[in-house]
Amino acid sequence: MVDIKGNEYPFSSVSSKCALQHKSIKKKKINLSATGSPANNALVNFLRCQVKATKTCADLEKEYTLCHKSYMGTGSYKGKRECGEELEALYTCVKTSAVLNRRSTRPTKQL
Repeated sequence: MVDIKGNEYPFSSVSSKCALQHKSIKKKKINLSATGSPANNALVNFLRCQVKATKTCADLEKEYTLCHKSYMGTGSYKGKRECGEELEALYTCVKTSAVLNRRSTRPTKQL
């Protein structure tokens, strides 16, 4: 069981299009293994918005979507009873990409 806090995601890396979704997770503790819970779904909505805005991590977003659909339909995905690993991978990818993008868009000092 992995928990994250919504305010761990760097606000400066949130796309302007995703500010509302970020606000919905900002003060929440989210259990990534609780597939389908309101807090989990809010995180997924935010991550999907970030993926769409930044054009990164689309493959992991698709993998999570497959897991979620399978879990909601049959109760399992590849023998597992939740999608925590897939969601953690997506969260890590989006967060890492956002931090790297922020670093690469900073103006450099000219000597």
